[in-house]
This record gives sequence, C-alpha cells and structure tokens, in this order.
Amino acid sequence: MAEMIRSNPSGMSDADKSVAATADFASVEKHNFTLMHCWKILKDEPKWMELKRKMDMLQNSGSRKDAPPNGHHILDLDADNSAPSTSAPSSSSGKRPMGRDAAKAAKKKAAAASSEYVSKIHDLSVQKIELFKETEGERKAQLDEIVTLEKVKVEEAREHRKMKLDIEREKLALEKRQLDMEAEKKKKEAEKKEKEEDERILAINLDQCQPLQRMYYQALQEDIIQKLVASRCHGPGL
Repeated sequence: MAEMIRSNPSGMSDADKSVAATADFASVEKHNFTLMHCWKILKDEPKWMELKRKMDMLQNSGSRKDAPPNGHHILDLDADNSAPSTSAPSSSSGKRPMGRDAAKAAKKKAAAASSEYVSKIHDLSVQKIELFKETEGERKAQLDEIVTLEKVKVEEAREHRKMKLDIEREKLALEKRQLDMEAEKKKKEAEKKEKEEDERILAINLDQCQPLQRMYYQALQEDIIQKLVASRCHGPGL
C-alpha cells in the first residue's frame, strides 16, 4: 500500500490506489488483504510515517547497492600496454549503505512494529466491543429496574386507590349509621312526648271540665284508647 502511494501513478485517486494495492497483495500473498481498517488508522500516525521512511531508506539503499558504480575509462598514454584501463570508482559522498544483515534486521524490526500496532488496534477494538457489551448490559439492567419500579408504583397506586375507596365507604356507612341513630333518637323522643301527652290527656278529669272542654278531651281520650287497643292487637305474638 505504501509503495503504491509512493509511486503515485498519474490519474489514480486514493481509492484507485487502495484497490490496486490490495490486488497486488492478493496476487503475491495468495489471500486478500483484511487489515484495511488498520491501515486507514495507522497510515497517518507519526510512528507509522517514521517506519515508512526507514523502509524507503532501506529500499533506496538496496537499489544503490545493486546498481553498478559510476566510473571513467582513462587511457594511460605512458603505459607500455596501450589497452585502456578503468580507473577506480569514485567514492560516493553519502554515508555507507546498510549491509544485508542490518537491512534484514531493520525489516524484521519494522514488521514487528507493524504487528505491534496491528495488535494494539485489535486489542482496542476488542476492548471497545467489550465496553459496548457492558454498556448494553448496564442499559438493559437499568431499563429492567425502571420497569420493575414502574410496576411497583402502579401497584402501590392501585392499592392506595382501593384503600381510599374503602375509607370512603366506611365513612359513608358511619355517616348513615349516625343519621339512623339520630332519626331513631328523634323518633323515640317523639314517641315519648306523644306518650306523655296521651297520659296527660287520659289523666284529665272530665267532670271538672267545662262542657266544651269535656267534649274535646273526651274525644281525645277515646282516640288514645283506640290507638292503644290497635297497637296491642298488632303487637308481637298476636
């Protein structure tokens, strides 16, 4: 992938470069490239950029090592042999190229660093998934707790309404009993007054009354006597 980006073919977008790089990987490794998500995360990281720079240096050093040294063919006119001789190659002004073992070690180190980054990304993904699962579990537990609390609240509200209705019924029943008692009391008081009045009328001596009073009280006494006879006839046991 990095090599494809470095080559920077004209007319290709980043997506085209990614497709071409994965195709090259599949043709060489005989399996598909499955770490594209890791590449997208790591490609702009400072450590990864440093790793790419080192790999570029190794590749450039290997290319310079394989290339034939630049030299000049100088004709020595003073020599006995007239054949042209080749002068010693000019020394490069740059630093000495890295050896094969050092290059292999650097590649192994780069591969190990890449594997370490991939492993860290994988671990982070696993941790994220586990955290998501824990969060989902906690959310479900909270929802279950809320549902349970709501059920308890509904049940308590139902019990409260029932208790309130029972109290209202008892209150109405008590008021009714009080009204009945008051009515019974008034009835007894009225009967008592009526009895006392009847007794007073029956106790009147008609012989001592004026003629009109005598006729009046006599009629009242007769009504009282008829009422007493009727009450006895309709009394219990008769």
